[in-house]
Amino acid sequence: MSIEKHWSARAGRIYKTLLFLGLILVAAAIFGFSSQNRDDSISISTRLARVVIEVVDPEFRYRPAQEQENVIRFADKLVRKFAHFLEYAALGFFIRLLVGCFRLRPPTRLSWLLGTLYACTDEIHQLFTPQRTAQWQDVLLDSAGVLAGITVAYALLVMGSRWREKKAKEKTD
Repeated sequence: MSIEKHWSARAGRIYKTLLFLGLILVAAAIFGFSSQNRDDSISISTRLARVVIEVVDPEFRYRPAQEQENVIRFADKLVRKFAHFLEYAALGFFIRLLVGCFRLRPPTRLSWLLGTLYACTDEIHQLFTPQRTAQWQDVLLDSAGVLAGITVAYALLVMGSRWREKKAKEKTD
């Protein structure tokens, strides 16, 4: 085996390992968030919502208490749903890149199916978590997040392929 092929094979193993570790970390984070009871989960998202609101509206703390509570409650729901979407977008991203590494077909549909199945198991897991419930709407949102992550991964793969083609063409010219 030539030194170029050896380094290429080694880089491929490192790439797959990093993708797999990224996937495991994202899946573990999702599992960890789903393991929190309702009060802990709401406490975290409410604090984040308050920070975002105060950055967007520095005068927020001077508003009446009832108005603040209503705005925070609404922002909390947005933060929670956006977090669902983002964590599953990350999951979809890593799944799509890994599926591509192993040349499994069809890569996009398979990646979406795997991510959506994980979303389903996550909602089932929440049935066994104190003060939590499963919601089919969350599976839909999570599935949309998976699709967004797959789209980003696909776009990066296409750009990388075009870049490699361009470099190969420059070498032959």
